Amino acid sequence: MEPNIGRTKILTIHGWAFCEEVFKDLPREYSIHHYRLEYLPTLKEEALNLLPLIDENTILVGWSAGASVALLTAYLSNKKPKGLLLIGATSHFGRAWKKSYIDRFFKDLETNFEGKIKEFRTTVWGKPICQNLTLEKEKTINFLRSFVETDLSKVVEELKVPTILLQGKKDIIVPPKEAKKLKSLNPNFEIFYYDGGHFPKEFKPSDWKKFLQKLEGRKS
Repeated sequence: MEPNIGRTKILTIHGWAFCEEVFKDLPREYSIHHYRLEYLPTLKEEALNLLPLIDENTILVGWSAGASVALLTAYLSNKKPKGLLLIGATSHFGRAWKKSYIDRFFKDLETNFEGKIKEFRTTVWGKPICQNLTLEKEKTINFLRSFVETDLSKVVEELKVPTILLQGKKDIIVPPKEAKKLKSLNPNFEIFYYDGGHFPKEFKPSDWKKFLQKLEGRKS
């Protein structure tokens, strides 16, 4: 085991309608823990629920809605995490898309919840994943509404935690321009683009390790 790795805890937060299975390729030499979203009514309540699980040796790895939870958790915490690794992140998802598109998505969820969840996962992942995950319709939709409506611009501006943004060049869920918006709000954020969609599915453990080590302040 390399020096210091054992003292660093990786805490992952998956995206909306997904599960911790997406993080299966993280390097196993780290202490890896997964936070499964409970779909509490608001992002803030979800972040407060996560707070007791982090300390100064934690690196939060958040994806999509999970990235927003990670941002808010780090901001609210008295024990600032060691770093944030955010994938497909946005300061305000509701401003990333036309209101008509978002309204249509919510309408489809209300009328065909299971079908829309399946369609969304297929669009994002391309193949079956998280098939054993059971989602409660009302809670899942309400949480998504909070994610869409919450503006984290102030949180991003004021956050003083080392942060790396991973952004897919072909991301059709969170447009690449959103990473630039985050960077403009907080110039200390670093952006790394990968040749893929909403999640870096092609990443190997060594790819993840490179960014985790960077957040630890160590060379690869």
